[in-house]
Amino acid sequence: MRTRTYLGYRVELVSEEIRAGEWFSRATVVIEENKTTKKIPIFGRRRGTFDTQQQADSYALELAKLWIDGRLWGTNGHG
Repeated sequence: MRTRTYLGYRVELVSEEIRAGEWFSRATVVIEENKTTKKIPIFGRRRGTFDTQQQADSYALELAKLWIDGRLWGTNGHG
């Protein structure tokens, strides 16, 4: 598992190889507030796969960034 930080949020990149050469993008946004930890799963499109783990992780990170931006700006219902 690779970990990145975006605007103070930890993003765990946990893409999965579902078949040889087919990677499903997945990430987890980790939020630590008020002495509690919340883990928000972020999934790519159900039918979309990538040739490499790096490509899948890159896509998952972009989705996680969109979710975080929406949370900070109050545009995804989690602000």
